[in-house]
Amino acid sequence: MARCPAVLCRLYDPDSGSIEIDGTALDQLDPSAWRGHVTAVFQDFIRFELSLRTNVAPQGAPDDDIRAALADAGADQLANGDLDCILSKGYPGGTDLSGGQWQRIALARALCAVRQGAGVVLLDEPTAQLDVRGEAEIFERVLAATRHCTTILISHRFSTVRLADRICVMEHGKVIELGSHDELMAVGGRYHTMFQLQAARFTEYDDAGEEVLHEAL
Repeated sequence: MARCPAVLCRLYDPDSGSIEIDGTALDQLDPSAWRGHVTAVFQDFIRFELSLRTNVAPQGAPDDDIRAALADAGADQLANGDLDCILSKGYPGGTDLSGGQWQRIALARALCAVRQGAGVVLLDEPTAQLDVRGEAEIFERVLAATRHCTTILISHRFSTVRLADRICVMEHGKVIELGSHDELMAVGGRYHTMFQLQAARFTEYDDAGEEVLHEAL
């Protein structure tokens, strides 16, 4: 799955098989035109030692859209909201960010692109560097901001995966299960097993000895 987002963005084409968009093979579309409709958060996103404004909107956007995207990503307080602040202490007046803060910047960049017209959103482990609480805080806002888009989410965090309309479980490059969270849980297959294993990690006990499932699941 690591290469799936890059193929969907047409950074390169698959050696075999094809991807179709409304019945048209993706490799028949103009790459530049297609990429204008797509925005992505890659697992190995780049950290640009540039201004906050340029990091969020590298091709330019109104400040209001940039600030709204930062707010949706829970990053509106970074650099004290100074869009001209350089995101590196190697520059005068610059500031350094944590891994989780950089991930919020990457999310804000995608959300700003949505405000500029992107209709397909690819999220590859978009909250991998956030803790569970941080993930829960922002993901509802991310979903709301992309509700009119086609959103493809690649994640191993089931608290996020379960929100999808359709879940595709893959193994060795092949689809082995497909359905909603409730449908796949009812089947009792691989998804059900993995969900239960991950949920067990977030199960705690309250003072009365009752099991309490972490709010993220």
